[in-house]
Amino acid sequence: MNVGLQVFCCILSFFVLILPVASIIIGKVRLKRALKPIDYYPPRGYSPIDVMIKYYGSHAKAHGLINPIMLYWASRGFITIEEDCKRGLKLTKLKDLKPPKHIIDADITAQENYEIELKYFNLLFGSGDVFYTLTADSSYNKTNNAFIKDCGTSARGARTKLTTGLSYLSMISAFIVAAINTLTVGLSTGSGPLMLMSIFPLVGMIAFRAIGNFDDDIAAIIKYPFFIIWGGVPLVVLLTMIGGSAAAVLGVSMATSAFVIDFLAERIDIRSQADIEVYGKICAFKTFLLHAERDRVETLIEDNPDYYYDILPYCYVLKITDKLMAVFDRITLDGPSWYLGDLRNTLMF
Repeated sequence: MNVGLQVFCCILSFFVLILPVASIIIGKVRLKRALKPIDYYPPRGYSPIDVMIKYYGSHAKAHGLINPIMLYWASRGFITIEEDCKRGLKLTKLKDLKPPKHIIDADITAQENYEIELKYFNLLFGSGDVFYTLTADSSYNKTNNAFIKDCGTSARGARTKLTTGLSYLSMISAFIVAAINTLTVGLSTGSGPLMLMSIFPLVGMIAFRAIGNFDDDIAAIIKYPFFIIWGGVPLVVLLTMIGGSAAAVLGVSMATSAFVIDFLAERIDIRSQADIEVYGKICAFKTFLLHAERDRVETLIEDNPDYYYDILPYCYVLKITDKLMAVFDRITLDGPSWYLGDLRNTLMF
C-alpha cells in the first residue's frame, strides 16, 4: 500500500472526528454560558425526574431516582413514610397523585414525566393504600425497573432534533469512512476477498451502539462480550493476515470510527434555549446550596420550616447530600410530619 493511499485513509479518519468533537464543544459552551442567577429553590413545577433530565441531559442515569421520588411525594403530602425494622419501609397513600400546581404546560417533557410518575405511583398502590418494601413480591422489582427504564427513555427522547441529527450524521459518516478505508486497503493490497471479514467489525460497531440504547441489565452485560467476539476477534485476525502499514492504517480507521459511533456521537448534546435557561436555574440552585452561608440558610428555614425536606429530593438527584450535611447538621431542624424514623440524621432510607 503506497504512502499516498495511507495518507488519504488517515485524513479521512481525522475528518470523521471533526463533526462530533465540534458539536460536543458547542453544546458544552452553550451550557457554560447559561445565565445562573441566585436561586434558593429548584425550578418551580419540576419533579426530580424533570431536574435529572434537564441537568444531565440524555445521559441522565435514572437508577438513583427511587428514593428521591418517594421523598418528593411525601413532601407534597401524597404519602407518609415509616421505618419498619421487619418489613422495610411502610408507605401509606394519603391521596391520589396530582400534578404540581406550577407544572410547565409548554414543556412536553415535563408532562410526559408526570405520566411516568403517575404510572409508578399507581403500580405501587394498585392493591391497597399501604405498601411495605421488604415484604413486597418480585413484582416490586419489576415495577422499579420499569420506572427506571421509562425515565431513561424519557431522557433520550428529550434530545433536540439538532442533537439527534448531528449524532446520526456523525455515526453514518464514521461508518462510511470505515467502509471506504477498508475497500481502499483491500484493493491496494490485493486482499479483496480477505476484506469480507471486515463486515463483522463494521456491523459490530452499529450493533454495539444499538444494544447500548437498551436500559436492560442483560444488554449491559452482553454488549462487550458480543463486540469482542463478533467484531474484535475477526478484526485482529484480519489485521494479522494483512500485516505491515496497511494493517496499521486499517486498525486506526476502524478504531476511530468505532470511537465516533459508540462514544462521541452519543455525547453530542446541543440543547434548546428553553432547556439551557432551566439548566442555568438548576445550576444556580446547586451553587447556592454548596456555598450557602449558615445565616442565609437559617433565614430560609425561618421563612419555610420545611425548606430542608422540600429540597432534599433534588439534592439526591444532584448528588450533593453529603456536602450539605456540614451546613444543615449545625441547624436545629424538626423532623417532617410525613416521615417516622431517622431521616434527619441519615439523609437517606
